[in-house]
Amino acid sequence: MASDKKNVYEFMVKANRPFSSNDVFSNLLRQGVGKSAVEKALDQLVKDNKIFMKLNGKQKIYCVVQPDSTVEDQNEIQSMDEELVKINDALREVERKYKESEVEVKTLQGTYSTEEAKRRVAELEKTVSELKSQLDQMSKTSGNAVSLKDRGQVKKEYETVTKEYRKRKRMCTDILDSILENCPKPKKALFEEIGIETDESVGMPAL
Repeated sequence: MASDKKNVYEFMVKANRPFSSNDVFSNLLRQGVGKSAVEKALDQLVKDNKIFMKLNGKQKIYCVVQPDSTVEDQNEIQSMDEELVKINDALREVERKYKESEVEVKTLQGTYSTEEAKRRVAELEKTVSELKSQLDQMSKTSGNAVSLKDRGQVKKEYETVTKEYRKRKRMCTDILDSILENCPKPKKALFEEIGIETDESVGMPAL
C-alpha cells in the first residue's frame, strides 16, 4: 500500500494536472498498480492533504495540493481544473463526432452516386423486363419445344439479374433514405424532383 501510495503521489506531482482515478490507473498500469490500489491511495492522499478531490458531476477529479498556496490560490486552481475538465470533455465529444463523420464519409464513398444508382436501376429494370418477356413468350409459343437445359439457363439468368436488381435497388434506396434525413421535402416530392421512378409507377412486376 505504501509503495502504491508513493507511486500515485509521485505521478500526480510530476504530471501536476487534474486526473480521474481511471486516468491515474491507466498511467500506472505498466507499474503494476491495480485499480483498487489507486483508489485507496488517492483516498489516503486526500486525507493526508497531499492532494485534493473535486466532484465534477458524479466523477471525482484529483489534483496535487500546491505547496505554500493560499486558500484563494487553491480555489483558483480548482476553478481552472474544473474548466480544464470541461474542455477535455468537449474535446472528446468533438473527436467522437469527427470519427463518426469519417465513417459516414467512407461509407458514402463506397456506394454509387445518386445518378449512377438511378442509371443502374433503370438498366436492371429493362434487363429483367426483357428476360421476363422472353420467358413468357417462350412459354406461350414454344410449348415443350424448349429443352429443359434451355429453360434452366433462362431461369438461371433471370434469377441472377433479379438478385442483382434487388441489390442495386436496396443500395439506391439506402442513398435516397440518407438524402431524405436532411431533406425537408417529403419522399414523393423528392422522387418527382430528381426523376426517380418506382416499380409501381412504371408497372414493374413484383420480383
